[in-house]
Amino acid sequence: MIRSIKFKFILVVMISYTFVMGIIVGGINVYTHYQMIKRYDQILEMIEKNSGSIPEANSEKDKKKEFLTEFTYEFDLTSESKFEIRYFIVRIDSDGDVLSTDLTHISSVTEDEAKLYAAQALLRLRDKGTVDNFRYLITSEDSEDVICFVDMYQNIQNVEYILRMSILLFILLFLLMLIVLLVLSDKIVRPAIENMEKQKQFITDAGHELKTPLAVISADADVLELVHGKSEWIDSIRNQTIQMNELVKRLLFLSKMEEGYEVVLKEMNISSLVKDTTERISPIAVSQNKKVEIDVQDDLVIKADAYSIEHLVSVLTENALKYSDEGGTILVKLYKLRRSVHLEVWNSGQLADEKNADRLFDRFYRPDSSRNSETGGHGIGLSMAKAVVISHKGKISARNDKDKKMVVFSVVLPM
Repeated sequence: MIRSIKFKFILVVMISYTFVMGIIVGGINVYTHYQMIKRYDQILEMIEKNSGSIPEANSEKDKKKEFLTEFTYEFDLTSESKFEIRYFIVRIDSDGDVLSTDLTHISSVTEDEAKLYAAQALLRLRDKGTVDNFRYLITSEDSEDVICFVDMYQNIQNVEYILRMSILLFILLFLLMLIVLLVLSDKIVRPAIENMEKQKQFITDAGHELKTPLAVISADADVLELVHGKSEWIDSIRNQTIQMNELVKRLLFLSKMEEGYEVVLKEMNISSLVKDTTERISPIAVSQNKKVEIDVQDDLVIKADAYSIEHLVSVLTENALKYSDEGGTILVKLYKLRRSVHLEVWNSGQLADEKNADRLFDRFYRPDSSRNSETGGHGIGLSMAKAVVISHKGKISARNDKDKKMVVFSVVLPM
């Protein structure tokens, strides 16, 4: 139990960390790339407006920006910009022939390479874009196209470095948080676990303490009946005592299952058990003008705790009988599918709130006024069923079959 809760706690925290940090790291890198592209687009527009050259810097260029108020990048021209910015220009006529190339501001590109970059830019059919490590801008002058390219190599290296460092930091923080959680998770979840254990212990102790007074009440009811004869009051006392005894038994069984009761797995014929258990409710169903149908595949064998599985089948069939419509049908199906055994218990009617069907397996939960103690239920049975299924590493669920107008409780158990 403790290991399971610790594992779930660590898993939830680490998934949350991964999600949040993924957004942060991804957002920073996407924004950095966007600002880099924006910077070079501004440079290209500046070169285009200045007829293919970089203008002189403004004398007020050295004004500092406020760190906490400037969150967007605006290119600032300085006296060193003409030496730092590497660019070249290719002019092409309307027939697609290269008229001239200006390579005076870059040394890493040959004339043939410049022509090739220009051809690639034209093929993309966009005024702005990226070719290799160059950002380009296409403008038209008279009957020719002017394509200006600016070298982004250094900034691309910087952006890639930021990406690598942010990923490395993400991984290191992930490992650090995992180590911290592994060390501290026991202290973090221990109070919650202790409260759960105290609650379970209280239920167990209360259950055992209630057995004696219930036995005394039942015996006193028998004595009163011998002395004064039968009466509706004595019958009521006896019926309520029987219900209380059943509730105590189920609470103790549920508490035992939730405390990590180790089921003894032995090979058992679940087909026979399901048939025998279902047939027990048939006389009660007949007396209530209800019909029980059994569709069980023969000789299905699973490794399970027979006592627990009998409780499971009893709970589901009794539940179906209690909450089926007047004059309705209870159908119990058992079949093999791949490497699992599927148990389905159907009853006529519909779940009032199918969206919260999983809550039916919560202790003491009742979705509507029809599910109350007058029907003989205490909201414990389905919790028991879930505990048994979980102890056998299976799955349990409830749903409406609107076509057949029936409720289906499905159990999947490994073979």
